[in-house]
Amino acid sequence: MTTYTVQVLNSSGFAKSYVLFMEPPQVTGGGGKTVVYSNAWVTFDGILPNGIDAITYPDSTFAYWATSVMPVAAGATMGRSGFAAVDVAQQDSVPFIGAVPTGFGTVTPGGALAGAYRIIASSDFTASNGYLFGLALTGDVPGVPSPVATFTAEPNDTFNVVPVTTKCYVSEGAATKGQIINYAKASAKPGTVDFAGRAQTSAIVTQGANGLFTTQYY
Repeated sequence: MTTYTVQVLNSSGFAKSYVLFMEPPQVTGGGGKTVVYSNAWVTFDGILPNGIDAITYPDSTFAYWATSVMPVAAGATMGRSGFAAVDVAQQDSVPFIGAVPTGFGTVTPGGALAGAYRIIASSDFTASNGYLFGLALTGDVPGVPSPVATFTAEPNDTFNVVPVTTKCYVSEGAATKGQIINYAKASAKPGTVDFAGRAQTSAIVTQGANGLFTTQYY
């Protein structure tokens, strides 16, 4: 397991809030193309000029399910939810039960595509239940995974999720942790951290006086 650290330095001259979000995973389902929504993974609120906040996280991955308290679109927040630790190296599979008690069943190795984990949906729910599946990573609360990507759950279907744990973005703005964000807008001019292929596992993202972001690795 690898642990990464991302620091955000506010050198803009103004108090700012920031949202960290991950590169969306690749998701394939039996029904064709799956629309994946990005969630606000970590939020840093009100960092003062020359202030720094940071997140340290392992590359452990979690299958995630949730309900949305409003239609699934930018701004939607998550309702009740649950998660299960999955190992993509073992190509883990996990069943989802929509009936009460709702949640994931026992994780078993095998069955998923290479580099993926697999969520197997039962046929005991319909679209009216409003279930979502997705990916979660450890966030700023130890031991509590935070959603980074969600997609609409469909009954009697199987979804392979290929997570990306080495690439994240820093965007200026305020959000509620777990809230679905507008990925296209948030990723227009973000700070980018990409540890893939690097020996370094720590980075500092600085927003300068010109409002632009720069990234240094160490």
